[in-house]
Amino acid sequence: MTITNILLIIAVIGLASYVIYYYIKKKKNAEVEVAVDVDDKTYTIEKMIEFVKKRLDEITKINLYDIGLSEEELKRRKNKKYELKKALKGCTYGDVNDKKYVKELIYDLLEKEYGVTESNISKAIPFDIPSLLTAQDKFDILIYAYKKEFGYEALTELIKKYNLAELKYVEGETKPSYVITKEEIEDIYEKENIVLSFADKLAVVVQRIYQHYKGYSSIDEVRDMNIDGISGRSIRFTRKFLKPSCSNRWRLSEPSCRT
Repeated sequence: MTITNILLIIAVIGLASYVIYYYIKKKKNAEVEVAVDVDDKTYTIEKMIEFVKKRLDEITKINLYDIGLSEEELKRRKNKKYELKKALKGCTYGDVNDKKYVKELIYDLLEKEYGVTESNISKAIPFDIPSLLTAQDKFDILIYAYKKEFGYEALTELIKKYNLAELKYVEGETKPSYVITKEEIEDIYEKENIVLSFADKLAVVVQRIYQHYKGYSSIDEVRDMNIDGISGRSIRFTRKFLKPSCSNRWRLSEPSCRT
């Protein structure tokens, strides 16, 4: 056998080894490699919900034994997979810790994989143009800001500060009821003059995505609030106003004209 043949064999073995190594490495990182096709709708809530659903489904269903992991790495990822499955199940029943776990994962997926930045996040919710914010947008921002300061007493503090637990007459009804109107939300939002960082904006977007994916729609965040300390009538009131209706009132019992 000539030296040329020996060198050729070594080259072939080297190339084959590299191909095998590349294939194993690619499979090992398969669950975090995501190609995002960017267009005008990429950073809308709807598109991000689709992405989150797909990624979480991939993470929970991937076969970890088929991607060449070390024993230590296999154990770590098995635990992560188990925790995610447990959290996805638990948050369906309203467990606040499971909800927090899932939201933190969604936050990381959007920031690190999906490419949400300060420059494109307003395509999801127009934070920088108040006139384009819906009453739902403004309410979500208000609750987020109050929750940062008051935790699960956020709704109680908001109601107390602006005397929202009052009987009101609304157009089309002959009897007063406990509601919060679109106009009240907009007035409060203007008075609060809330300034959000990018992290704050992304947290609000994550909550919006979560509540449509695993939560309870418009009332999701408020379900976790401590409202028993207000008063009997305020509790009934808060259970009613949380869903926007086409008549600009917030009621749980009426159909939503927009999510």
